[in-house]
Amino acid sequence: MREFLRFSQHALTMLRYVRGVVLVLAMALLCCAVVVGIVEGMPFGDALYFTLITGMTIGYGDITSTTTPGRILSILAGVIGLIFFGIIVAVSNRALAETVKDALGEQEKKK
Repeated sequence: MREFLRFSQHALTMLRYVRGVVLVLAMALLCCAVVVGIVEGMPFGDALYFTLITGMTIGYGDITSTTTPGRILSILAGVIGLIFFGIIVAVSNRALAETVKDALGEQEKKK
């Protein structure tokens, strides 16, 4: 449990450095959802679900875009999602490396 808390602390510290980019990308995905909902005539919940699933590059196919602007927005959401989740994975990877480094440092001090 202590290691998880340490990992969380490192992750939050790393997220402070990229919070502006993460917020802009999250807002861009939200804007895509709003516009997709308007263009495709979807309820906001369905449009948000569609945009997030597309942004995560999962693409279940249960909701699809049928108009050309909707398809273009889907591509945009996919690219934004790749960058967004890539940053999240990079931050998590760095936080994990820092956590392991801390744990190894503590083991060295005990010897």
